[in-house]
Amino acid sequence: MTDWTTKAYSKNSTPVEIDEKLLDEEVVILMQGRNVYGDQIYSYLQLTLRNLHRLKDAMDADEQFMPADYGTVLAAGKGEPTDELRAEMAVSHNLIDVPKERQSPSVAFTQPAIWDED
Repeated sequence: MTDWTTKAYSKNSTPVEIDEKLLDEEVVILMQGRNVYGDQIYSYLQLTLRNLHRLKDAMDADEQFMPADYGTVLAAGKGEPTDELRAEMAVSHNLIDVPKERQSPSVAFTQPAIWDED
């Protein structure tokens, strides 16, 4: 079972009405997940906005799918895409690389001793 994620949409996205012509426009997204062996994998997928909506519905429903079910796989592999591949996608498909969320470091707060506490 592969659990895919993408930053092409968020769970907080506001639904909007889109013109039918616009739904046939193609976009490229980076999908990332783990395969059945637990390996991190990625796939650059070119798809129409119409299929992006279908893909979102499938992901929200935790359905099993292959990225190629929704568009054309431009590149795929294990691990993270190389910097060269990211640059190529940025140039050839105007893909904007969204940085990973940075987790804030945990901060320990200590309470100073009050009066004669030890």
